[in-house]
Order: sequence, then structure tokens, then C-alpha cells
Amino acid sequence: MGFWLLTRRNHGLEHATIALLLLHAQANRIVAGYSVPAGFFVVGDVPTETVRQCAGEALERMRQGERELAISPFCGTNILVAAALTTLGTLIAMRLTGGGPRGWARAFSNATWAMVISRPLGRLAQRHYTTSADMEGMQIIRVSRWQLRRLVVHWVSTSIA
Repeated sequence: MGFWLLTRRNHGLEHATIALLLLHAQANRIVAGYSVPAGFFVVGDVPTETVRQCAGEALERMRQGERELAISPFCGTNILVAAALTTLGTLIAMRLTGGGPRGWARAFSNATWAMVISRPLGRLAQRHYTTSADMEGMQIIRVSRWQLRRLVVHWVSTSIA
């Protein structure tokens, strides 16, 4: 299985795990993640056993058909889509109007519309390009914890059987 597909699967499992962690975590905890082909990182001061349980539950729920767990409103893909559309809309407005007050008004309008349409487009980009809900053969190998002062990072190692 290729680099990109492995990363997409881990990204989907990362999203599902974090969604479940957020249900269990206290309101003042911040949790983030980052996926690679061999697994994913969970950054946040949460108990290791909770990460292990949530990852296992996420994997099982996705296998049972809860595919939407792979899509997150907090994903960096959404930020990238919003930034790209906003930049493009602003540049087009300034280029077509030549700048000035009219250009700035058009740029602001385009940027606003770009932010509005970026939400569904970000979800679409996740669904088709940056995450996968296909957990067939996916296994969680281990969950490791590292702590450097107040920074807590968990590594969730995965493989495909």
C-alpha cells in the first residue's frame, strides 16, 4: 500500500480518535494530531489509557460503518482550503479592479464568500483526498507516550494486515 493511502487511513483514524477524546476530555484540554504512513501523533495532556481506548473504539466504530468520524471540522485541510480560496479571491478582485477603494471592497466581498464556501469544500477535500474511512486490515500496534515538561505527545503506531 502506498505512502499517500496509508497516511490518509491514519489521518481518518486520527480524526476519529480525537473526536472521541474530545468527548472524554475536560473542556480546558487542547488536543491536536498529525498523521504519517506508520501511525499518528496525538498532542495533548490526556491519559495514555484514554488515548488507547479511544483509538480502539474509533477503529471499531469506523469498521462498523461510522465513516463520518474520519471528517473533522478542525482539520488543517479546512484551513488550507480557506486560505487558498481567500487568497485567490482577493488576488482576482485586486487584479480585475486595479485596486483602490472599489478593489478593496470587491476583495473583502470575495474573501467573505471564499470563507463561506471553504467549509463544504474542506469537508469534500478531506473525504476524497486527505482522509480515508477504510479501516480494512488496519491494526493498532501500540500507543506510546512522551512528555517534555508540559508538552505531552502520544504516538499511535498502526499497520495494515
